[in-house]
Amino acid sequence: MSTRLFEPPRPPRRWGLWIISVLVAAAVVVAAVVQIVETNGRCGEGVREVADGECVGVTDGAYAFGNMKSLSDRIRAENDEVAKSGERSVAIAYLEAMAGGSADRGPEATRQAISGAYLAQRALNAERSTLPKIRLLLANTGRGDRHWRQVVDQLIAMKDKERLVAVAGFGQSNDRTMRAVQRLRAAGLPMVGATVAADGLSSRTAGFYRVSFPNRDQTAAAAGYLKEQQRKHPGYRVQVIRDGNEKDNYNTSLYEDFSRAARRAGLDVDDEIIPFRSGEDEAATAGNALSLVADKVCGDPKPPDAVYFAGRGRELRRFIEAAGEGGRHCRTTVLSGSSALGIYFDTGGDRHRAELATLAERWKDSQLTVYYTAFTHPAISKEVYGGAGNGPFDDFERAYRTAVGGPTTDLASGQAMLGHDATYTIGKAARNAVGVYGTRQVTARMVLAMLEQTNGRSRVRGISGYIAFDPDTGEPVDRPLALVELRRPTDTGEAGDIYRFVTGLSAGR
Repeated sequence: MSTRLFEPPRPPRRWGLWIISVLVAAAVVVAAVVQIVETNGRCGEGVREVADGECVGVTDGAYAFGNMKSLSDRIRAENDEVAKSGERSVAIAYLEAMAGGSADRGPEATRQAISGAYLAQRALNAERSTLPKIRLLLANTGRGDRHWRQVVDQLIAMKDKERLVAVAGFGQSNDRTMRAVQRLRAAGLPMVGATVAADGLSSRTAGFYRVSFPNRDQTAAAAGYLKEQQRKHPGYRVQVIRDGNEKDNYNTSLYEDFSRAARRAGLDVDDEIIPFRSGEDEAATAGNALSLVADKVCGDPKPPDAVYFAGRGRELRRFIEAAGEGGRHCRTTVLSGSSALGIYFDTGGDRHRAELATLAERWKDSQLTVYYTAFTHPAISKEVYGGAGNGPFDDFERAYRTAVGGPTTDLASGQAMLGHDATYTIGKAARNAVGVYGTRQVTARMVLAMLEQTNGRSRVRGISGYIAFDPDTGEPVDRPLALVELRRPTDTGEAGDIYRFVTGLSAGR
């Protein structure tokens, strides 16, 4: 008789549990891979690397764009202090191509402007028993503002979540800036431009304001100045050089506005307009075109007494170099618009020492005098407030030296002053909203209403003078422009008195 061994039954196969376990493990692996990919493609919280390797997006200072590491750290620390205080706060974003690369606006111009914005944040937060506190966000649209749309959409999404009440900055007048302004206006986010000049940014639809002057104001002031020279000096000749690049809103409106302003002022201008054409795709050949322009202007035995240069600072620098080529003299005065300071902001510090040395040599040989209509200058602040020590500039200068650590000679470009005033004006509007609407949460709509009221007795005491806006257009009113002489760099760089104040100009239209 055979003996059967007892075999316990096998446990049933739990296929469902096994499948679930496999799927969970796979999901963990996939999540880890995705996290690695996202981490590699992200420069920091809110900032992502794009196809060309640049980091674009919005940060509270945790990520540093370009040459702004120490400044970003200070902004982050100030934002952290606001958070620790537990007091109600709002956010203001500063929007610009942070690493430069927008036409002739280089990274140094941006750093100076944001230094001013940071000092405005500090000043507002230092005011005792006042709400709301201010958090400053930095929004980088990328070189040439190429990624403006994704950054603007990011800001719009932060409107409620981060209590974002307005956007300041807008460093460059171009088509992408125009579209960014339109999109932010449609989303109900008010804006205060700091250093933009194109006429097309103004609108009778509320939303965009600026502390800088549009081209029509600059050209009216320039035409008036040149007409005064013709009154004083019979036979005083004025010729016009124009950039025919229609894609650039700045130089197009500069030429058209100057032509209209000259007619209104009765300014005699030579019939021959000397054209050239710039453009990102033609950067290598623009120098050739400007050499031909210099031959026409400087080749005569007696050049014109003055030339109005309707173009950007990048091209103006090439014209200066061409005018002095081969030791040629070209004794004339060149007058241009606010972009002229790009002569230096497109060449910064030691990295471009050779370029600056060439510029200095050619400029010295040419004997050109270069003026431009500046948005502001420290001397304007002193004029407006009745002399040194009477206005806010002296305190601002001390704060720039101690809190930012920059040389106060930087302030002569006006960029830090304008960055401050655009941000400070928004902060004051947010404070006024508390007074008008009560102590509940301040919104973008409330700030917009207060910016509309920034005029008359409700003007803001800015570093660059009193700030007031035309209630219909958002343009600055009752503010003087500055006529500034751009002086050639020294042999060792751009340090020194390169922005010499000449006189204040009326910004009449």
